[in-house]
Amino acid sequence: MKKENKIKNKSGQKAYLLIKEMINSLQHDLNAEIILSDKYSIGYPEQEKQFKMDFKLSFPNINNETWLLKSTNSIRERIYGTEFFAHHIRKIDKNVSKIYVVVPDSISEKELRNKDNYSKKITGGKYTSSITDVITVGELRKLIVEYCFQDLSQGIRSNILGADAEQEVLRSLNCRDNLELWNDYETNKHDLKSSNFDIFKEILTKSNLRMGIDVLDVVRATDNIPLLVNGGKPKTDVAVMIKSSKFNIQRTISIKNTSSKKVTVHEGDVSDLIAALNISNDSRLAIALSKFQECGSELRLGELYPDMVEVLHSELKNYNVELTLFFLFGTNSPLVVHPIQVADMILYVDKLYAENQESYVINYVSMFGDRGQFGTPFSWTYPSKRRGQRIQIKGFTNN
Repeated sequence: MKKENKIKNKSGQKAYLLIKEMINSLQHDLNAEIILSDKYSIGYPEQEKQFKMDFKLSFPNINNETWLLKSTNSIRERIYGTEFFAHHIRKIDKNVSKIYVVVPDSISEKELRNKDNYSKKITGGKYTSSITDVITVGELRKLIVEYCFQDLSQGIRSNILGADAEQEVLRSLNCRDNLELWNDYETNKHDLKSSNFDIFKEILTKSNLRMGIDVLDVVRATDNIPLLVNGGKPKTDVAVMIKSSKFNIQRTISIKNTSSKKVTVHEGDVSDLIAALNISNDSRLAIALSKFQECGSELRLGELYPDMVEVLHSELKNYNVELTLFFLFGTNSPLVVHPIQVADMILYVDKLYAENQESYVINYVSMFGDRGQFGTPFSWTYPSKRRGQRIQIKGFTNN
């Protein structure tokens, strides 16, 4: 029993330190204006400070917002003690806006289900709780980043969140602890804690690898992807090499970090699309696409070239698979100079989900084929102030 308690205490301390390390990285990497204090405690007037949490997280430049954090490795009956503390803290300290119970992302499937079930109880509206939510360290990180940068313009904020998501995927794939957890979870789960193991596991699982069975020697990722011919960014954000004694796999990943239902998936000259579709420049469809870029919208196209609208509606939907491959993965792009620039996997970070190119395209066209314009799974327009020069394409996400 002593040995078991010692293991639990060590594991708990690792989970506690994981939160500190994550927030320290936010302060350093993103220059996030947050203050983390250890061991929050409070009590009623003239009584002991008996109601405690592990951390106090302050946002001094955003209305002095205050969050409290309770670190744990498991969601069991002990959470009711946290509920008791949270109830009294809210009665005493009116500055506290949110109280989160936080678990490592590397908890077992069973504990993850316990965490999700309790979270649903709290947020479902039919359960009284003084806890705001039960979340992973990775989910806490997302909440902090989004809160810190909420007042920035949409474009700047999207760029920050996108770049941060790419770096988090890189950290996940290059983390030796994640590799050790993948190879032998039961042996390493007490000593090793991770804030992004879920990302690591999702990518490898969707690469048809089996945790604990396909034992890996090396997982190495990079975001050093060459630029396209025109200097633009390719669809691949991160490439990863996965090696074992039996195989050598490379995945090229397009990363999306958004809570929106639709996002911009492509911007460029319409000539690149015409080349990708492998249609003649003097074909009716190519001419209609060129006229669309000139006009910038279906409405204006209908006013100036009504017959071209009919062409797009009748012919473009026949290329839905090719459009999806080009807009989302970069397949057949004339701007590609290296195979690594074409993505073979898409990864959504906000609602974590990865899928291989082939199956994603089939599912995407099936789900959204008639929800966009011209019978395609996309919305068609032009970038701000670039009418006549480029097209802009918006696609659906997994939200």
